[in-house]
Amino acid sequence: MTQQEIQSIKQRFGIIGTNSQLNRGIEIAVQVAPTDLSVLVTGESGVGKEFFPQIIHAYSRRKHGPYFAVNCGAIPEGTIDSELFGHEKGAFTDAKSDRKGYFEIANGGTLFLDEVGELPLSTQVRLLRVLETGEFIKMGSSQVQKTDVRVVAATNLDMGRAIQEGRFREDLYYRLNTVEIKVPSLRERREDIPLLFRKFAVDFSEKYRMPAVRLNEDAIQLLKSYYWYGNIRQLKNIAEQISIIEQNHDITAETLRKYLPENEAEKSLAVPTNRQAGSDSFMNERELLYKVLFDMKRDMNELKERVAQLSGMPQSGIQSSEVSRTEDYQVAEEVKDEPTSIEDVEKEAIRKALERSEGNRKEAAATLRMSERTLYRKIKEYGLYLVLCMFWVLSGCSVSYKMNGASIDYSRTKTIGIAEFPNMAALVHPPLSAALSDGIRDLFQRQTRLQQTRKSGDLELEGEITGYDLTPMAISADSYASETKLTLTVRVRFTNNVSPDESFEKTYTAYQTFDSSQLLNDVQDQLCTEMIKEISEQIFNDTVAKW
Repeated sequence: MTQQEIQSIKQRFGIIGTNSQLNRGIEIAVQVAPTDLSVLVTGESGVGKEFFPQIIHAYSRRKHGPYFAVNCGAIPEGTIDSELFGHEKGAFTDAKSDRKGYFEIANGGTLFLDEVGELPLSTQVRLLRVLETGEFIKMGSSQVQKTDVRVVAATNLDMGRAIQEGRFREDLYYRLNTVEIKVPSLRERREDIPLLFRKFAVDFSEKYRMPAVRLNEDAIQLLKSYYWYGNIRQLKNIAEQISIIEQNHDITAETLRKYLPENEAEKSLAVPTNRQAGSDSFMNERELLYKVLFDMKRDMNELKERVAQLSGMPQSGIQSSEVSRTEDYQVAEEVKDEPTSIEDVEKEAIRKALERSEGNRKEAAATLRMSERTLYRKIKEYGLYLVLCMFWVLSGCSVSYKMNGASIDYSRTKTIGIAEFPNMAALVHPPLSAALSDGIRDLFQRQTRLQQTRKSGDLELEGEITGYDLTPMAISADSYASETKLTLTVRVRFTNNVSPDESFEKTYTAYQTFDSSQLLNDVQDQLCTEMIKEISEQIFNDTVAKW
């Protein structure tokens, strides 16, 4: 495509910028539009992914057909299947009439699935069938229906990590990702930032009937150097704030700095104007890295001391939390060549906040100055679910054991093998199996001197999760359940290879209740943490008592 053709498309859809990655994305969208290939648009939140499905639809043979955009992350898990595939009357409690889903009403057109990475696993199975065969079944129906829909999906998740963590099906990913369009973040197209700000300033001047704000050169440089976690959406919000609040419409860097969030302004990239400025920037960034390393080491020393106190181990060899600056710099110099990204720093900050709040997400979110919903998304994104499940083991708070490792005969029994506990239940929660296995291993590591092996040991624990069920409880006068019980059932086989006659098998059950007005996704992690804690203690106590 020529630059003139690309510019024409930008004007038609209101796209601003000259970045080469952006232009390449537009070219790919136009090239695949005449086909029926599935397209996956990837990029951070707020980069403008929604424009590319519109381009694909407008330049396809379906351009006269319907176009629907569905935000999968905004639809509750219990109703997403009904929204996408429809339902029959009586399919569930509030299904008082038949309803067509998006795949039915978008027949012959294009369906844009935004935030597709947030789809529940059960819905992913149904979506895969539609993509492969063009067939779907309404909820509450047994009749197979056909549809001819072009699917374009978008996500801001790291799909590779989501697949590894069991949150997204690998076969569906490859089916959606026939063609991928990567949308660059705002910090990857810094040359476009002044253009975008000017466009927003003009738009808001017309909307609010006031002169457009203008940036001087220093303000432009500050704008271009900022990290922009929220990308174009954040830039637009700041342009609107300045347009409304500032009386002087000639904006300086000092004025602009007041509108950049303080917790992120410290992470802005420096803009060196000479060699000295570049050197100062490097030193500041190194100091920040040192500070993070110091905090991590201090927290680790405190943790070691606390674990030693709880387990009754001698504290010799455990360093004091007061570490000299010289030693800290030596430690920092040893690891300075290891890559430390902003994502790594953010992940560590979230981990520390969760440990300090003992797994309380609300308290941790307040400490991190982010919403609880954002924190929950970050926990899933960085795979920190296990921290929620094991914080009680690390902190030692509110944990009491009937038994301890002192009663084990270590002259006869030296090793223990703890296998993975696969989830064989009908209702599947992907992180549950690993969380349970790791919780049991960590408990034995803290409370005994048994050496753990992945293969056969003197003692062996293996089994499976046989039940993970939801049951309505406390039926109210209007016949609706006010509480729901979540039950976890685990069958464990205890094998004593030293004394085979002492081997046995036992089933353990734990449950938690929650308000039926809450979605399971919102409370599932906390409930699983408590149930895993209870079952791990039961398994540990039975192991020590029997052997």
